[in-house]
Amino acid sequence: MKILFIDVDPQYLLGLPSGFEKNGCKVKILTDIVEEELEQLLEEYHPDLVVTAGWTKIHTDSKLKILGEMVEKYHLKHAYWATEDPRWTDQWSLPYIKATKPEYIFTIERESVVFYQQLGFKAYYLPWACNPDFHQPTEPVETYKCDIALVATAGITWSSYRRDSARILLKPLVERGYDVAIWGKRWDKLDPNIVGFDVDSRYLRGKLSYLETNHVYSSAKIVLGFQNVTTELTSRAYEIMGARGFLLVPATTAVLEKFKPGKHLVVTRSEDETLRQVDYYLNQEEKRKKIALRGQQKVYSYHNTYSDRAAQMLEITSSREGKPCRKP
Repeated sequence: MKILFIDVDPQYLLGLPSGFEKNGCKVKILTDIVEEELEQLLEEYHPDLVVTAGWTKIHTDSKLKILGEMVEKYHLKHAYWATEDPRWTDQWSLPYIKATKPEYIFTIERESVVFYQQLGFKAYYLPWACNPDFHQPTEPVETYKCDIALVATAGITWSSYRRDSARILLKPLVERGYDVAIWGKRWDKLDPNIVGFDVDSRYLRGKLSYLETNHVYSSAKIVLGFQNVTTELTSRAYEIMGARGFLLVPATTAVLEKFKPGKHLVVTRSEDETLRQVDYYLNQEEKRKKIALRGQQKVYSYHNTYSDRAAQMLEITSSREGKPCRKP
């Protein structure tokens, strides 16, 4: 089967494409949407399935219009992975769908499946995952060594559970002067009136290339994992554990549904519990290593890899009825 995967963000390029290849597919990647280039590729390659995802810098109104026109002109089977649900469904997912006309919608949020189905779409649940070929441990790097690391983009409005995650995980640590290193955008513009606390500039390490994230996860003693909603896991939860990072996360429904605290990761329900967990595990290197290893083993199996996600997408899009035969 021939797949055309269109995106430019390394997070996506290092995910599903590899999964499709492991399922025996031929994969071509297109990192921009230029009408002449796309049309020539479609005429020469004749893909069985076009896969797009997310909302990245190539998804301008004009480029999405081109993609939608090509989907219609060449009668393409198009599957869109809506990874911004549910926080940005109205602003990003729905305009994307309207412009590009996918036949199938896959979403990272279970409740959004019914929403799309009620709009008349073939919609299915497809959560994030990890790619064992990329999300794996590296040798610790001096630049990234610290007691506690956070890789995250600071929110603008902080209107989701992400704000609760920041208050539970980060607030007590920066207020008490722990060795915390924060990589990501917009932290220098953090509004304490919105999030409820301030972060001194000494904690900030600036932007981080996605290709460098494994080095952070492998070099820090503890890695904080913000969650955006309580019912679904973020991509970084899988990625940190895949890189054998020792993950500390809020005790959300999704976390407790998928993993066992103290075995695969460590959870916290309050600022005080965060301090207790950090104080304990900073001095327990062997326990950290054992938990991180079991966490890695968990996400490398039990249908948590992009090979599994790609297999599910292929199964659905190859079925006449478009019905999944198994859940992730």
